Amino acid sequence: MRWRGQTGAMDPVIRKISPEEAPAFRRSVMVPFLEPFAGDPDQVADYELSADTFEADRSWVVDTGDQFVGNAGIHSLDVTLPARPAHACPTTPMAGVTAVGVHPTHRRQGFLRHLMAAIHIDARKRGEAIAGLEASESVIYGRFGYGLAANLAEYSIDSHASAFAVPAPDLDLALIDKVEAAKVLPKIFDRQRRTRAGEVSRSSGYWTQLLGDLPHHRGGAAARFHAVCEDGYVLYRADHEANVFQGERVNITVEELRGISPEVEAGLWRFVLDLDLIGQVKFKRRAVDEPVRWRLADSRQLRTTNIEDRLYVRILDPAAAFEARGYQGEGRVVLDVMPLAEEVADATPGRWVLEAGTDGASCRRARTGEEADLRLGIAELGSLYVGGFPASLLAAGGRVEELKSGRLSVIDALLTTRPSPRSGTGF
Repeated sequence: MRWRGQTGAMDPVIRKISPEEAPAFRRSVMVPFLEPFAGDPDQVADYELSADTFEADRSWVVDTGDQFVGNAGIHSLDVTLPARPAHACPTTPMAGVTAVGVHPTHRRQGFLRHLMAAIHIDARKRGEAIAGLEASESVIYGRFGYGLAANLAEYSIDSHASAFAVPAPDLDLALIDKVEAAKVLPKIFDRQRRTRAGEVSRSSGYWTQLLGDLPHHRGGAAARFHAVCEDGYVLYRADHEANVFQGERVNITVEELRGISPEVEAGLWRFVLDLDLIGQVKFKRRAVDEPVRWRLADSRQLRTTNIEDRLYVRILDPAAAFEARGYQGEGRVVLDVMPLAEEVADATPGRWVLEAGTDGASCRRARTGEEADLRLGIAELGSLYVGGFPASLLAAGGRVEELKSGRLSVIDALLTTRPSPRSGTGF
């Protein structure tokens, strides 16, 4: 694919890279994100640590012949979907879109549109029914059909005001180093992430990067602790601004807390909140419907300090996508999905019939005479997919149109899932 630049002097090519071009690709990625490669030791260390997360055959560049001026990539992931009653959550392959950007010298020439088209073509060829991304600029990706599907919350509480009214179990926890953590945490994570929709898989390269805990990633705080039990773990670190020898309390940041049940997670919360010498505790990457709030004697003490839009979903194959997930109820809806201006040869727009029940679902193109119940865009379809946001909410915001009275309540009952989806793994 070739498009001529504004000056007419260049004829950039959008193409996949070869494995030996990986360093140049990573340097290109940093330009749109305002962190150019300068050869600093910290940057070199980061590049070496992230090498195993890179998929050369799923990485594209805008090549002018003498430099890369744009880039995009995919991580081959799978995502946890809502479950049917009394069953574990299923998973489905997902194209994890990442490293998307165009250099400031080559903006507004159509390269982003063509990079996104290349990604979607590749994902469809590989049988991935959905794509997902985390948006650095959320306003950009709606025009490519990506809808917000899952949020993350951040909480803070003073440990001295954190008494539980409902006791948590005592856990048999051990503190381990990062070498041992690399052996045991991935298996616990994979069990836990299958308990909640929206969670994505982690590669071995991801764990290498996460557990590397390089000093320049700590923000002036201490190295990370890894506390582990059979069914969960918590990763936390202390800041060093306080002087405990002068009676000052240390603040703690919990970077990740995962247990295979709410009981285990409550025990992990209690372990951290009962540490000696601590004051404020910040919990990152948590669900918006945090159940620990209901264990507290004074729920007001748990402050929500941030809500972050995290996972954006793009439906590439509605039939495969909606047949892959589980449903808590039964019903039939006909969806009129509107096309995008940004993409041609898109299989997603059109009229779709979803018939779902607790034992499975079918999704197909509507036949002649099957009238639509709801009208919505591709991005809104993505927002509904993992069940975090009801269609009635999107309709109240003007994003979904109810064509037949009462049909919003039907699709709400079909698609909305609890616990609320969470996506706690960056990609």
